[in-house]
Amino acid sequence: MPGIFGAVAVQRDRDAKPVAKAMLSLLGHRDWYRSALRSDGPWAFGAVSSNPWFAAENHLAETPQALLLVEGTAFTLDGNPVADDAPDLARRMLDFYLADGDRFCARIGGHFNLVVADRRDGRVQLLNDRLGFSHLYWYADQDVFLFAPELKAFLSWRGFPRRVEPAAAATLLAHECPLGETTLFEGVRMLGPAARVIWDGRRVVVERRWRPEPQPESGRARDDLLDEADALYARSLAKRLPASYDGRTVVALSGGLDSRLLLHQVRQRPNLDIFTHGRRDNSEYVIARQVARSMGLADRHRLVEIDPAWAGRYARLAVWLNDGQLNMRNATSLGISEFLGPGPYPYLNGILGSHLSLGGPACSEEDLRPAGDPDTVRRRTLRFSGVEAGAARLTAFLRSDLVEPMQAMAREQVLAAFAPWDYAPLFGDQKAFYFHFNMGRRMQGTNDVLKYQFHDLLPYADEELFDFSLRIPLAEKCGMALFHEYYRTRLTPLARIPWQHTGHDLFAPDALRRRTAQRRQTWARWNQALRRWTRGRVNLRSRHAYTDRPAWLRRNKVYRDEVFGVLSSVGSTGCDWFAQDKVDALVAAFLQGHDDLFHILAKIYTMVVWHGLFLRDAPPGSDLAPRRA
Repeated sequence: MPGIFGAVAVQRDRDAKPVAKAMLSLLGHRDWYRSALRSDGPWAFGAVSSNPWFAAENHLAETPQALLLVEGTAFTLDGNPVADDAPDLARRMLDFYLADGDRFCARIGGHFNLVVADRRDGRVQLLNDRLGFSHLYWYADQDVFLFAPELKAFLSWRGFPRRVEPAAAATLLAHECPLGETTLFEGVRMLGPAARVIWDGRRVVVERRWRPEPQPESGRARDDLLDEADALYARSLAKRLPASYDGRTVVALSGGLDSRLLLHQVRQRPNLDIFTHGRRDNSEYVIARQVARSMGLADRHRLVEIDPAWAGRYARLAVWLNDGQLNMRNATSLGISEFLGPGPYPYLNGILGSHLSLGGPACSEEDLRPAGDPDTVRRRTLRFSGVEAGAARLTAFLRSDLVEPMQAMAREQVLAAFAPWDYAPLFGDQKAFYFHFNMGRRMQGTNDVLKYQFHDLLPYADEELFDFSLRIPLAEKCGMALFHEYYRTRLTPLARIPWQHTGHDLFAPDALRRRTAQRRQTWARWNQALRRWTRGRVNLRSRHAYTDRPAWLRRNKVYRDEVFGVLSSVGSTGCDWFAQDKVDALVAAFLQGHDDLFHILAKIYTMVVWHGLFLRDAPPGSDLAPRRA
């Protein structure tokens, strides 16, 4: 993932440039990425960017007092949008720092991370934006201070200890991905949202410089709220995609609401490349065709039909690119990116979508009341997060002596990731923050590997839109009521096109939507039972899903050979957590039609392969060098 990186030697007679250069080689996934590298004495900083407007002369500034390096997009300075290619971008930020000290970050907005090195006192300061969707990790010991946007970059230093953090691994296996600031590498921490890390040459101080505060504005008319939302959607996109840009813009269009709103925002742009992945009779593609046709863009819309072999061909690369922080199930996205072709083109991403603007979490009446006592919050958190059920399933594949400790670690990591938001008065707000700042930013950084091929734009992950969401009463957001009202009143033609999630347009009565949902659930249960009854030989395809990975894993030779080849020897890469007999039993049950085991097998595969890529076969790394006189 693009971002800033660097190495600082604790001993001032050592040169960190060899380590930083090794970092650059591990982070340069495409030959068209833009980069910068600057060294001075014991420290060396750099950046890698997929942004076609990134340039070292605009994003790196220095004076005799300090140096600042920034990578990102959608910048604002003192609340005013500033183009990504502004010639004085980094210098203006550095001037803020020299004038205001550590308070300077309050004047900067956008989607970014940056580093400031102060030559006056030797401090190095890392910052990200308030939402924290630009990943940045750091590590410090008695020899070095390291930071990078990907875990693999830490392998660049020969002295890096390369030990697994068991709590992060437990949470991935029981839940979905590591949460909070923990990573799969022991000692490597993820920079939290609106966090500041300061290294002063001896120790590291971590500070939170902002936290979201729900400030619901009761009494505002819905039309007033929707007017503001309309303006903010347009402003968010304008900050990310300059009006003067007339090159290729890639838009992933699904049957959902978020992507069609993105397409609506850019429908007048030239050179749109709109794609939907799946099959021609898939409901997602059928609906997406209707959306494109309604905007007069059918000639620019195409289907990317997934080759099931991609799932096996790119599985290891997916683990490498996303640092193993999410299982390899989205390896097919790498096949899609290869199909679409290389280049530094903007890619519009609907990740999280309306949940960061007009929407909210799935809420019950209980969620709209004060959160309650700590024990109640703890029980509810473990239940709604799914970690309780996931932890129980660890018995099916872990060594017996590891089950209980890893179950406890997974539960505690989820609770620790939820704890920073317990100040919010309503449990529904706490849930929303947990999803945004844990699952949301983790999934964005690991789930969508298309970002390695394009300049990934996240118009919904916008600070101004998020601030707006804090002012909407939670009851208005629950069930996506306000977002749906926006569609019905502002985008009526698009609201009349069915929504893949329900199979109906947004004007359909609730009773009809419930009947369709029940019919789909009944069909899915029947199909799952059929797969079990026929011992995996009959795998009917759902028209409402892009992919059917369980069926592919049973039937596609490339995919099957890759995954089952790894699972047949789970200790071969040095990962000693899994009991081979248990894994063999899971594979046998899966092959007999138990689709629910697919995600468990994908997680096991991911961790075994991760041990091979990041530990056993990892590059040796570089040493700090003596500084020349």
